[in-house]
Amino acid sequence: MTLQFLTILGAAGALGMLALTHNAAAEYFMFSVLVAVLVVSYASSRLSTRALRLRRDTTDRVFEGEALRVTLEVANQGRFPRFLLDVQDTLPPFLESDDGRDFMVPTLWPGERVTLTYTARPHKRGVYAWNPAHVSASDPFGIFQRFVPFEAPCEAVVYPRPIDLNGSLGRTGIETRGMSTGERARGSESGLDFYGIRDYQPGDELRRIHWPATAHHGRLTVIEFDRGASENVAVVLDTRAGTEYGAGLDTTLEVGVRAAASLIHWALASEGTGFLAVSESDGPRWLTVERAHREFEALEVLARVQAEGTMSASALLEWASRHIQPEANVVLITAAPDEGLPAAVEGLRRRYLRVAAIIFDGHSFDATVPPTGHLEQRLAAAGASVISLRRGSDLKQGLQRVLTGES
Repeated sequence: MTLQFLTILGAAGALGMLALTHNAAAEYFMFSVLVAVLVVSYASSRLSTRALRLRRDTTDRVFEGEALRVTLEVANQGRFPRFLLDVQDTLPPFLESDDGRDFMVPTLWPGERVTLTYTARPHKRGVYAWNPAHVSASDPFGIFQRFVPFEAPCEAVVYPRPIDLNGSLGRTGIETRGMSTGERARGSESGLDFYGIRDYQPGDELRRIHWPATAHHGRLTVIEFDRGASENVAVVLDTRAGTEYGAGLDTTLEVGVRAAASLIHWALASEGTGFLAVSESDGPRWLTVERAHREFEALEVLARVQAEGTMSASALLEWASRHIQPEANVVLITAAPDEGLPAAVEGLRRRYLRVAAIIFDGHSFDATVPPTGHLEQRLAAAGASVISLRRGSDLKQGLQRVLTGES
């Protein structure tokens, strides 16, 4: 109840008592006027929001920590003015307003529109959907107020902010694992780096025949070389349901998404190609980004991805291996390594692909998660460069180790 309402109600009650006591016409008249004011004001406040329309708009794409601008447009589509409008907007979680979100509009005339703006800063990547805004309308005397929620659908996509990485990838293929000493020596003598394997073609040197692959496929297969180390990076991000550990801003998924965005950003900045594999609720997804100006495509996927996938880390890695090109460097990011991963890594190593595994220690994010140290050792034995990161570890330093091939 407002002060005005209590004052008028008290005055009307006093006049009513006087009118009954003295049977005075003037007191009856004044009592009637005050009661009429209360009735009219109440009816006016109930009807004041019906003709109002509210629309919300916002900056649709920003990075974590960047300010986004939110605009509220309030319109009066009725035939009477609206008085003392109080517009209050609500924010989704992890979004913080830089200034006020409570606006007062003294009068909104018929057909008039007012635009109200404020800025907010998201602390987490993702898709933000706003809750209804609340508008409080009052009668001309400010006696009654009515709070009404207004649905004004609005969505903002917040990209993960990549970490700037320096340096170049360590040598791939022949300098990491899987070839005999003689093959490694011949590759070094030619000044070429391992590229992959392909079917034999007339004119190929016989010394480049890869006998194990020839025996396996039943046809002549040769080793193909290319100059320099590849800057292409295929990121396999484990997003299986139930594998996000931690809470709020500090979860294994959030750190993993930032790592994936950083590696793809580095590949594109190095004039390479970025590849991304994730598991979503409706199945796995593969994305190829070949130009730096298309980086937003990967960021869009990473902004929206949640731990809702149906595939384990090993199943996702095996599925992604069908798309991975011979020159790509594979980086697996997971907080839930499974028993099938060593075999999946060995399959990629047989193709002379360089494989790095970034494993987030889920136990450091959530004490109920069992340690996975034995699987990390088996992955290293299978030929992967294993980088284990705990909660609070320096992510940039860990990613630099991925680039240099350190374990």
